Amino acid sequence: LALQQKPEAWTTGRDIFDVFIAETAWQDAVETCDVLFQCEQPESLAALGNGVWLAVTFPVPATLTVAMLQHIVDETPETSDGAAVAAMAAHYIADLRTGGEEHDSLTFFTNQLVAGVARRHRGIDNDPEMIRMWTEILQLNDVKELFSRLAVMLDAIVGDDWWIDRDALREQLPVD
Repeated sequence: LALQQKPEAWTTGRDIFDVFIAETAWQDAVETCDVLFQCEQPESLAALGNGVWLAVTFPVPATLTVAMLQHIVDETPETSDGAAVAAMAAHYIADLRTGGEEHDSLTFFTNQLVAGVARRHRGIDNDPEMIRMWTEILQLNDVKELFSRLAVMLDAIVGDDWWIDRDALREQLPVD
């Protein structure tokens, strides 16, 4: 990818992704999806959707999950609720999966991400009370609703191009 050989990077990365999935190397699989997304190939959006699903589902580093969700924020039209959903999911993951200085730094970043989406989505300028009301109106403060909407969005992004058996992976997850 760094050598600007995107088709070659895609072919290699796509093969490696399947190996990482077979080995349950979730972080490596997500990082590979990140590279595949950046290859700008016809299936790059499917790579992003597959990667986001894995990054949200499995306990990969929060910074990686936030980076994947930020791609959705960056790629989503300004007036679409999709960017708001991705930004709030990133904030929730950052809050849930980090502690200490990493928590402070990453949640500061995700707060800024949410504020930026609020500004472009509804013209709200860094007013915490207005942002809180905006998240309530969009039901982004309801975690179940938030991740339900993210799932619908990922289904729309990926379509029929899922590279993983999500149902089989869900069965392997702990109940908690």
